[in-house]
Amino acid sequence: MLRLLTLCLAVMALLSACGPVYETQYSLIPPGSAEGRLCVNQCQQNRNFCRQNCSLTQQACVNEARSRALYEYQAYVNRQQAEKKPIKKTVSNFDRSYSCGNSSCEPRCEADYRDCFGGSCGGQVIARSVCTAFCDQEKPAPVAAAAPRLSPMPPGTAQSPVQSMVQAQPPAAAITTGRYPAGASLCQPGMRVEVEWKGDWYAATVKDKPRKDGRCPIHYDDFGSEDDESVSLRRIRPR
Repeated sequence: MLRLLTLCLAVMALLSACGPVYETQYSLIPPGSAEGRLCVNQCQQNRNFCRQNCSLTQQACVNEARSRALYEYQAYVNRQQAEKKPIKKTVSNFDRSYSCGNSSCEPRCEADYRDCFGGSCGGQVIARSVCTAFCDQEKPAPVAAAAPRLSPMPPGTAQSPVQSMVQAQPPAAAITTGRYPAGASLCQPGMRVEVEWKGDWYAATVKDKPRKDGRCPIHYDDFGSEDDESVSLRRIRPR
């Protein structure tokens, strides 16, 4: 018990030495149109389906881990008995179901939902950085806010907001520090580039410098101005 307490204190001391701990919290402002609200309902259904898949996948992993633990325990017992050695372990010593957590699955569902809410449906997703631990050691980090717009229709297709492509969000560091990821040097007015859309690359021309949210305004050369959009810098490459 004393060893566990010492370990906990050591971990807390290590965390406090690293300064404040922040997490990103989101506020969602729904779109004003009836079509946009219908789109949000579809996004919510997709999120619920994603969460259910996470739970099913986790439970299947747990069941498999426990079955394997029982098999390994029985093999251990047989070996100990054959060697006339005491049986000191239990099934729990072989249980590795703790590794079946869905720590990355459900956050992915939430991220997809926010992209759908803001990028496809025309809602607003406002992100802010909130200090959750050791907040007295440093001033809160600058707030990173993103207000996605209604995604334009993809080149050459006619789709509803539910079917339209989800816009990629720029990294938080690109918003708060002004440093953009690879591709920022290509986002210069008049630059001739290629833009990725659903695995294919289209010839385009940069219309302006990067926006405050890190995306680059472009015009697809072979399509009308109604298909112009602002894209993630990760979707741009030299022509």
